Amino acid sequence: MQDLSVYLSANAHSMKKSVIRELLKLTNQPDIISFAGGLPAPETFPIEELRVASDQVFRKYGDKILQYGTTEGDNDLKARIIEYESSHGIDLDPDNILITSASQQALDMVPKLFLDPGEYVIAERPTYLGAIQAIQSYQGKVLGIPFSHANDGLDMDELERKYARAKSENKRIKYIYVIPDFQNPTGVCWSLEKRKALIEFAYREGLFIVEDAPYRELRFMGEPIPSLYQLELEMQNLGIVIGLKTFSKILAPGTRIGWILARKDIIQQLVVAKQAVDLCTSPLTQKIVAQFMATGKLEEVLKNTCAIYRDKRNFMLQKLDTYMPKHPDLTWTKPEGGLFLWLSLPSYIDTDKMFYKAIEKKVAYVVGSSFYYDDPEVNSMRINFSYSSYQQIEEGVKRLASTFKEEIEAHEAGL
Repeated sequence: MQDLSVYLSANAHSMKKSVIRELLKLTNQPDIISFAGGLPAPETFPIEELRVASDQVFRKYGDKILQYGTTEGDNDLKARIIEYESSHGIDLDPDNILITSASQQALDMVPKLFLDPGEYVIAERPTYLGAIQAIQSYQGKVLGIPFSHANDGLDMDELERKYARAKSENKRIKYIYVIPDFQNPTGVCWSLEKRKALIEFAYREGLFIVEDAPYRELRFMGEPIPSLYQLELEMQNLGIVIGLKTFSKILAPGTRIGWILARKDIIQQLVVAKQAVDLCTSPLTQKIVAQFMATGKLEEVLKNTCAIYRDKRNFMLQKLDTYMPKHPDLTWTKPEGGLFLWLSLPSYIDTDKMFYKAIEKKVAYVVGSSFYYDDPEVNSMRINFSYSSYQQIEEGVKRLASTFKEEIEAHEAGL
C-alpha cells in the first residue's frame, strides 16, 4: 500500500485534529456528564417556529428553493441581517455582507485570503482552538498575547513589546484575531477602553482586525459594549475590522449559517475564496432563517436564551463555591455572558493527565492546553454551563471537585 504521507501537501501536513472533537469521542458514553462541548441548550431552539417557517418557504418558493444560490448569499436574508444589525447600531449595505456556512467557514477563509506560509496572526492567549487550526492549515503562525491582570482585554504593554520584537526579527504580521465578547475559552469581555486601544494600535501599525463575535448577543448581565466593528465605524472608518457572526449560538447550530461584515473590496475577495469551497451556503436554510427573522421573534428567542444561561451560569458558580476544595490557586472566571467558565488550578496539576481520571469519575471538560498555539499552560480547563441540566451541573461539579481534591491531597502527601 502506498504511503499517503508522501503525497500530502504541506498544507495537509500542517492540519491538526480538533482536540475538542477527539476528546468528545470519549464523552459519548451516556453515563458521562460532559462539560466539554460548546453546545447551546436545546430548550432554546424555536422548533415550532422554524417548522412553520420551513413550510411557508416550500409553499412560497417550491422547487426553486432546492436549486443553487448565489455565493454572496440570499438577498432576503441579507435584508433581515441589515435590519438586525441596524437595531444594534450598525448600518450596512448588502455589499458589506457575505453569508457563510457558519462562522467556522469564515475562520477558514480569512487566513486563506491573507496568509502566506510563515506569516503571523496576533491573537489572545489562550484563544479559540478552531481559529488556531484554521491559521495552521495555511501554515500560518500565532503571536499569542496574554490578557491583562484586570481580565479586561489584551495586555497592551505586552502587545507592544512582543510586536516590536517580532518586527525586529523580520516576522511578518498580517492581522489581529480576537473574541472581545465572552471569549472562548475564558469568558472574558473586553472593556471599552481596551477595544479603542486595540483599534488605535491597528491604525498605527497598518493591521486588520478580525473580530469573532459568536457570543456577543448572549449577554445576561451588565451593559452592552460597542463591538470593534461599530467602534471603528465611529472612529476613522477605514474598514480595518472584519466581523464574523453566526446564528449557531443565537438561533440553532444546525442552521450552519453565519455572516461576515467587512468593507466591499474585502467581501469581493472573500466571495472568490468561497466560490472555490462550496459555491454557496444552503439556499434552503437561508430562506428558512430569513422567513423566521421576518416574524420578529429572534429577539424573543435571545431574551429567553439569555435568561436560561444566566440561571445556569449562576447555578454552576454556586455549586463550584459549595463543592470545590478551598485552595488559593483554584479560581474560575465569572462571565457576564457566553457559554463558558475558565478554571485555573495549582501549577502542579496537569489537566491533560487529570482528564482521564475525570473520565473514570464520569465527568468531562476541555483541557486548557488545547487553546494555546505554543507553550501551553497545562493547569487550566474550560467548562460549559449552557447544555447540561441543573441536576447534571450539580453532579458534574461534585465529580470534578472530587477529582481536584484527590490531586491536591496527593501532591500535599508527596505522592
